[in-house]
Amino acid sequence: MICIAYADLLAILLAYLLGAIPFSYLVARWKAGINIYEHGEGNVGARNVYHVVGPKWGVLAGVLDVGKGTAACLLARHLAVSQAAFLAAGFVAPLGHNFSPFLRFRGGKGVGATAGFLLGFLPLSTLVGGLWIGGMYLLFRDMNKALNFGIPVLILLPPVFGAPLWTSLYVLCLFLTLAVKKIIDLPHEREVWARSPWQKGKPGFYRDEGNSEQPVPHP
Repeated sequence: MICIAYADLLAILLAYLLGAIPFSYLVARWKAGINIYEHGEGNVGARNVYHVVGPKWGVLAGVLDVGKGTAACLLARHLAVSQAAFLAAGFVAPLGHNFSPFLRFRGGKGVGATAGFLLGFLPLSTLVGGLWIGGMYLLFRDMNKALNFGIPVLILLPPVFGAPLWTSLYVLCLFLTLAVKKIIDLPHEREVWARSPWQKGKPGFYRDEGNSEQPVPHP
């Protein structure tokens, strides 16, 4: 019983540490010499790297974030004895991304890490949902709209591909935790955006603040 408990705890701890690797921060620091947390939308995430540092570097950061989520899933599947520990790893990996000890417990939203874990856990529904989100992005040219239309599909698809019904509730809870992190980060994001916005485009939190293309920085 003690060995089982240690195996489960180890699975959860390693999922957290994998999720905590701040790839977006590292890519931005390496390529542009900046702290991505203090630029653009103020988020340590691939989309911010895409707009601030460059598209190919944002794609690289995104692939690495998804990869660490998938790695956390595969490692937890190998190490965890109980299903509860394995499912907990799905929350803990993005938690590491969102509150990274390597960045003084700051971070991003965990979208990539969550998607990566789901890719390992529910590969077919996640792939189809990812393709749907990609299609929505091509249609709207707006990632916020693409996610708004795509996340419900990701939530509803697992039972269509033979997964138990409870997996839809699990996926819903994962994405609800991301929404909570978005609310927590909103004051910081607005502050950073006011002084260092993207050159093109604007994040979702700015969309309802006016019709101008760029915000007016504070003096």
